[in-house]
Amino acid sequence: MSRAKKLWKVVEEGYENIDNAALRESARAKLYEDKELGCGNFLFKVYELSPTKTTPFFFLEKPFTTPFGETFTEFSLETLRAAAKSLAQWYVSHGIGKGAYVCTYLEDGIPHFMHYLALNSVGAIPVLINDKMSPAIAAQYAKENGFETFVFDPATEARTKISTLLSGLRRMNAAEAGKSGDRSLPAGWPVKKVNDDTVMICHSSGTTAIPKAVLFKHEQFFIGKRERLKRFIEEPGDRMLAAMPGSHSAGISYLMTATMLELPTFVLTELTGPSVAAHIARFKPTIMNGFPQTWASLAGQDLPPNALATLKRFYNTADTAHEAHISKLLGLAPLARFSDGFGASELGMALFEKVSRNGTVASRRCVGRPVPFAESIIIDTAGNLLPPGQVGYFAIKSPTLTHGYYNRPQLTQLCSFGPYWLTGDVGYMTEEGDFYQLDRGVDVITTPFGPLYSLVTEELLQAIPGVHDVTVIGAERAPMNVHSTVAMVIPAKGRTVDPGVVLDKLRQLDLFNRDLPAFTLCVAIVADADKLPTGSTGKVLKRSLRDCFWRMHRAYTSGDRSTFLDVVWNT
Repeated sequence: MSRAKKLWKVVEEGYENIDNAALRESARAKLYEDKELGCGNFLFKVYELSPTKTTPFFFLEKPFTTPFGETFTEFSLETLRAAAKSLAQWYVSHGIGKGAYVCTYLEDGIPHFMHYLALNSVGAIPVLINDKMSPAIAAQYAKENGFETFVFDPATEARTKISTLLSGLRRMNAAEAGKSGDRSLPAGWPVKKVNDDTVMICHSSGTTAIPKAVLFKHEQFFIGKRERLKRFIEEPGDRMLAAMPGSHSAGISYLMTATMLELPTFVLTELTGPSVAAHIARFKPTIMNGFPQTWASLAGQDLPPNALATLKRFYNTADTAHEAHISKLLGLAPLARFSDGFGASELGMALFEKVSRNGTVASRRCVGRPVPFAESIIIDTAGNLLPPGQVGYFAIKSPTLTHGYYNRPQLTQLCSFGPYWLTGDVGYMTEEGDFYQLDRGVDVITTPFGPLYSLVTEELLQAIPGVHDVTVIGAERAPMNVHSTVAMVIPAKGRTVDPGVVLDKLRQLDLFNRDLPAFTLCVAIVADADKLPTGSTGKVLKRSLRDCFWRMHRAYTSGDRSTFLDVVWNT
């Protein structure tokens, strides 16, 4: 019997018999009250208390192999600890120990989490890098921050040839055990963690420049996770589909939660809509986590009614998901709620939350209210507090906030406003205390008639029949210091979109409801979404689109239809 058939046999025939709340209430209570418990030692703390160390709870889309050749298709606490120990032995055999910063450039799925566990156990700091990041940028990110060790795996090396770009850095292939084969560990393994220990560095999305290196601490990053010990499992049969990038702090966070609860979890390597839909059908999860790009891809599949009926909870974080995609997914999962957590790496976790249900999707661009232990205000560029209804910049205070950017004190200081962190988002607060995110500050479009918020405009255009997704940018209109508003439309599968209809919708905006100079508005129908520049998480990079739009437009006017099928302007 093949490995895949064996896995699904377990899932389909006997999985309900697995106690997916294996940590008894008394054990969970002990963990909850343990003041030393945090992001750097949770595996070992749970292992000590669990009565079901040998029960599998992680199931992997792609097997994980250690440098010494041990291969795992699933993990219990016992085998998870053993695999982490094997990786720790490998690192120690290469001289990696306390205080070392190690970049991991690995494929999605479980690998980043495994290296996170191993490196923390020897006192080193994992620097997680999404393998979708351009290899040239990944190498530059490591060099600019002074990270001297760079680990890759055969999959990333085969696809990116990353090793050829790492001159001056120590290169380590995670598939090579090394010549010595030494598997000793220092006395006192795993190392003891204290609250202020750095446990991880994750990069920002890189939508505005070379990614920034965000610091995560043992205690700071654990705030919020502790509460999940009591509240995350809602039903005895809960099981989770993990569909977040493994290198992102949110991906690590949900795998950490699954480990502490021994929650049956299927860990995806391929995060696109077809793969996600297939694994939902087979694994029948009740919980799923993901990023907006995965929701958009899943919503774009031609799925039958009730295709997602087993799902009771969706969890989104980072950017807020688009209303049109949430509505479609909830229509396919009529009993589910969609928890949309607005956050960023720098915030340590999602600090706002709004919940939607089928037929009652939360208001467009509303991010909800801060969680109980966080506070948000809206300020202007001079730092003045703005009253409800006035648009300004988000400033957020929370014990979960990052301690800053690695080795960049000036940038950390620029992003700090007293005890608050400036997220770079533009929005406002209502009299009732709800917050609305209108745009990223760098993406606000400077029109001849005032600012236009790209995210708000995208939500409006996505409601047009036949439209799957839209990206709105401001294209420079030299020699004037203003932008043309450009809407790049991706039609739904098997549908066509009339650009004139989209243009008319733009004209209905109050800002454009007047006589417009020629070339103020543009609608481009995208022929191939893969031609649009994207970041490491799949997010379309508006910065790059602004830089290359006129070149793409020039190709269209020269007869090239590989990127744009049609382009219309107001005249």
